[in-house]
Amino acid sequence: MNNNVRKITDGAMMVALVGVLILINRQFAGILELFAWILPLPMVFFTAKYGWKDGILPLSAMVLLTLILGTPQSIYYFAVTAISGLIYGNGVKVGWNNRKLLFVTMTISVISSLVTTVLFASFFGYDINMEIKTIGDMMNQVIGSTGVAFAFDVTQLIKVSVGFSVIFAGVLEGLLIHVISRLMLTRFGFHIPKAKPLSQINAPKWTGYVALVGWAVAEYGLRTPLEQNIQVLAMIVLIISNIYLIGFGYLGAVILGAAKFKKNISLYLMIGLILFMQIAIPALAFFGFLYITTDWRENLLRRVQNGQTK
Repeated sequence: MNNNVRKITDGAMMVALVGVLILINRQFAGILELFAWILPLPMVFFTAKYGWKDGILPLSAMVLLTLILGTPQSIYYFAVTAISGLIYGNGVKVGWNNRKLLFVTMTISVISSLVTTVLFASFFGYDINMEIKTIGDMMNQVIGSTGVAFAFDVTQLIKVSVGFSVIFAGVLEGLLIHVISRLMLTRFGFHIPKAKPLSQINAPKWTGYVALVGWAVAEYGLRTPLEQNIQVLAMIVLIISNIYLIGFGYLGAVILGAAKFKKNISLYLMIGLILFMQIAIPALAFFGFLYITTDWRENLLRRVQNGQTK
């Protein structure tokens, strides 16, 4: 088949696929917007094969189709995800490494998540400040009924938590786009740079000590009556330190489980984290500190190579 004809055919197929997704999204009250990592895949495939210049035309057609068939909210989601797919696919085409592909995708997803939550909140039908205030008032009433006094402002804690949840949602969405795109492109025979094995991921030892000190100082700050701005800063430091340590703790648990049981135990760890959250989270944070600051990982991998995993 002539290359131009094949290009037009592939572009038409991708636009038609997006049209089907738009109709499904409209019929099921915007359900696909909860699975935004699916939406960039058509553009990822097309631009990975033909490049961004040839991807402009189907991108324009997708946006136009969304304007005709979609809702105001879906127009934004489909346009942003199509642009994300265009950039990701072109990165594959020109040979970006996995780290750059992941970083760019996460950045776009985080910005999109912040824009929809903060700037477009009223346009999309919800008042985030009012919701935070309502939840804060309810929590203050519950806490007041128990007779327990807290040194920090619960409403400020909710605001900080909402901000981090929005950022985390964007990071998770970018990660899913990256992983699903890799699987899809590999299936279709595209050359994709090999991903770094989980067992090779580590961080400088000093970051573990910084995270531990930050966690301890933040805990002290939240339990001491201080100025509101200082307490907000303490909340931010506490959340960042916990996420950092827990993330490496979970990674270490996965590596240990894979070495001991010869399979990935991520699902079982996630179930255990949900069921025993009060115990599992501090344990994972402490394990993450050991993972970063000691030679535990290197010693385990050495034993695995020597056939000694007991």
